[in-house]
Amino acid sequence: VTYLDVLRAKTLERVQQDNLRVTRSNLELSRIRQTVGTASAGEVARWESEIARSRQDVIRANSQRNLAEIALNRLLQQPVEEAFVTEETTLADASLVTSDPRFLPYLSDPLTFRHFRRFMTGEALASSPEIRQFDAAIAAQERVRRSASNAFWAPTISLQGTLSNRLAEGGAGTEVSLSLPPGSPDISGAFPRADDTNWSVGLQFSYPLYTGGARSAARSQASAELSDLRTRRHATVERIEQRVRSALHNLGASFAAIGLSQSAATAARRNLDLVTDAYGRGVVSVTDLLDAQNAALVADLGAANATYDFLIDLMQTERAAGNFDFFLTAEEREAYFERLEAFFAAIEEFR
Repeated sequence: VTYLDVLRAKTLERVQQDNLRVTRSNLELSRIRQTVGTASAGEVARWESEIARSRQDVIRANSQRNLAEIALNRLLQQPVEEAFVTEETTLADASLVTSDPRFLPYLSDPLTFRHFRRFMTGEALASSPEIRQFDAAIAAQERVRRSASNAFWAPTISLQGTLSNRLAEGGAGTEVSLSLPPGSPDISGAFPRADDTNWSVGLQFSYPLYTGGARSAARSQASAELSDLRTRRHATVERIEQRVRSALHNLGASFAAIGLSQSAATAARRNLDLVTDAYGRGVVSVTDLLDAQNAALVADLGAANATYDFLIDLMQTERAAGNFDFFLTAEEREAYFERLEAFFAAIEEFR
């Protein structure tokens, strides 16, 4: 959006510069009219005043462009006043989904646009990381509540086991010998020797008969937290849907404004040409020409703003949907249009 603001500022500056050139041309025309006696000195002074005002507008537009470039440099972590070259963008930019001829028709027809908003809402909810985060938290909390419910009848079972092994022994005292009188029989085998390996296994079952309501409290708390997560997920779904639909409505309005503003700019420029010609022949007054020039300026500014308003609304729509199309590969973009076409095909089949 900041980059688009830079492009917008440059375009508006160019429009103001064009208007300044037109004003200078009209000043020369008024001087010619004064020379031949069809205009007064007041008309020349009026155009000189318009020159000063137009130069102020150019300076102001230049300042706005500088501010937009500083903002972009800050985001890029570049020196804030470092110069850079911009690349103009239009609806036909290959990196944007608007370059595909299949996209814009979905914004043209009110009924089609209504269904398109439904599709985009579904896409946003399906890809939303916020929704996936809530789904994972709800699944975990359901397990917690199930465990709390099972605690009413399921005992606690524990299994314990030990294993010890004497690997080696040696040194004084490790061997026990008996001193018997000579001729006594050997009885060393009569005494048992400890095994080198010892093991034990124990299984324990426990079930508390009374816990002071702790089990009920744990289940109630788990249920309340689960209900809270579900409520928050529902609110998030509504918020995402509102965000996507609102952005799409702005997108549809700005798309319609492009054609209307361009038609208005074309008509205003054509009117300016006619009035300029009439002024040169002395048919209309300087006021009529000023009005026509101002109307053409306003229309040109509106046409320039309309395109960038649409592109910025497109960025806001994609941000609301959580998916920027200029990050998609050709295969992913084709898959998007396949889902879109399948969605509308299902609607037609239902009808």
